[in-house]
Amino acid sequence: MTPILVAFAVTSTLAPAVDLPTLCWGIEPAVLVVEGDTKLKPRHDRAVLLVHGLLPRVWHPDRAEKPEAHEWQVKEARLVKAISDDADVYGFSYAQTRTVDEVALSRGLREGMGAIKAAGYKEIVLVGHSAGGLVCRRFVELFPDAGVTKVVAVAAPFGGSGWAKMPGFTLPKTQVPFIHSLSPEARETTARWREAKVPSEVEFACVLCRAGRGDGDYVVGLRSQWPDDLQKVGVPVVLANCTHLEAMTCEPVAREVTRLVSGKVVRWDEDDVAKARRVLFGERR
Repeated sequence: MTPILVAFAVTSTLAPAVDLPTLCWGIEPAVLVVEGDTKLKPRHDRAVLLVHGLLPRVWHPDRAEKPEAHEWQVKEARLVKAISDDADVYGFSYAQTRTVDEVALSRGLREGMGAIKAAGYKEIVLVGHSAGGLVCRRFVELFPDAGVTKVVAVAAPFGGSGWAKMPGFTLPKTQVPFIHSLSPEARETTARWREAKVPSEVEFACVLCRAGRGDGDYVVGLRSQWPDDLQKVGVPVVLANCTHLEAMTCEPVAREVTRLVSGKVVRWDEDDVAKARRVLFGERR
């Protein structure tokens, strides 16, 4: 796996870039973009960027200060093998020392997306797991001209997770800002002050993960993975039976993500949303 070092930029007047250690690299095919004249050479018409979530570093907190690929962001991973048949697959990793919203504003993500857009892909799909789904959503909201055509969020805590409310002294110091930004209170604050919405022209889908017949995946509840604001704009969902930690390495999620990446994602109407709410939440209205 060779990291991409990029020098292209996605510009926005909404917020200044955040300096944060990041890596954006080509997983399949493995490519290197050097600062200067080197550009990506697409193999397919579609590019997929995989964005990870939290990787707790309780015993090695210093490792959270550097970007590190997750096990499903490698060439041999089930998901990469599935989607690389008709897409070039990239990975994005980041130091987990700032809030999740600041990760979306990081200079490295802007520059990485700028390089991918400059390559001339017809489709650019962001796939984010857990906190990575929040990063993807925030990015397309703030940078609607970045070239993203689709977002697939897997087990994303849009409404927050109670696990993120743990006292700071019980967490790796370096990761406290990132983890606490995933709490229900922090996500509610972001939603309240959100100055931009998911662009209507960007296809958006959520893969909801549920362990057994529970109301979530042991980390994030179903209502958090599919909050009211996404329901109101008709963001469709599919359900996968798995836990939060196994989501990106299991067959059900790989199958659904591959289908969503390669197919057309259409927003639901009110009836579709109501039917899904009855199935997921047991509502009778």
